[in-house]
Amino acid sequence: MTTSQMYHRDDVERSFRVFAQLMREGKVAREQDGYRDYTVHSAVRDLAELYSAEVDAVLEKTSDYLYLIPKVTDSYFHIKNSRIRQYLPTGATNLDVYLMYFAILVLFGAFYNSYESSEPTRDFLTYDEWMRLIDERIKSLAEHQAETEEASEDLEWNWAGVVKRWGELDHLRENAKKLDARQNTRFGYMQRYFNFLQDQDLAVDQSNQEIVLTEKAKVIIQRYFMNKEYNRGILQFMYEFDQVQGEEE
Repeated sequence: MTTSQMYHRDDVERSFRVFAQLMREGKVAREQDGYRDYTVHSAVRDLAELYSAEVDAVLEKTSDYLYLIPKVTDSYFHIKNSRIRQYLPTGATNLDVYLMYFAILVLFGAFYNSYESSEPTRDFLTYDEWMRLIDERIKSLAEHQAETEEASEDLEWNWAGVVKRWGELDHLRENAKKLDARQNTRFGYMQRYFNFLQDQDLAVDQSNQEIVLTEKAKVIIQRYFMNKEYNRGILQFMYEFDQVQGEEE
């Protein structure tokens, strides 16, 4: 069907209702009428996808939801740094945003056995293991300073700043049973990162501080983070030192 074809009024109204809900909530559940309209009626689907393209977003359908996902970083729906900083302590800078993004990349990567995997290979990740994996990535970057500085220019990432900022945070874990995001510690920051993921419907805490990815997260990871066209080699750089070490051994 082309954009020049005429659409029935019912199809136009249905597609707009679907898109309006996606604009408000970011998703449409399978039990809702909009999900069925999008799935069953090709005209509704075509129009909804046209609307999404106009705001630099794409529609992704899973077995349970239809999602509206930003296609490019300057999309209207792309989360700005100023909004991300709302999850961080007062006075947080772009460097803190970089560290948050880095920690989330490590979290996502932990669910897959390589940065090019298409399906997750584990069900959950604990906070303890998440912090251990961040420490490993930071240590690896710090041990390859020259390569890290070069990559900072090529990938437009402040790797040295990320290493430094993580080192400035208190590494001691609180004795309290419940993590407190207000504390200026690594675990406190990680709780803030999780709060962001949870609010974006990307992760949930199933029990005992076990983090589980949502279906929305898996769709985004497969489309963007596992795609070199979008991640600009960031994940590959983060893990390539491990590959080199493995070859040497």
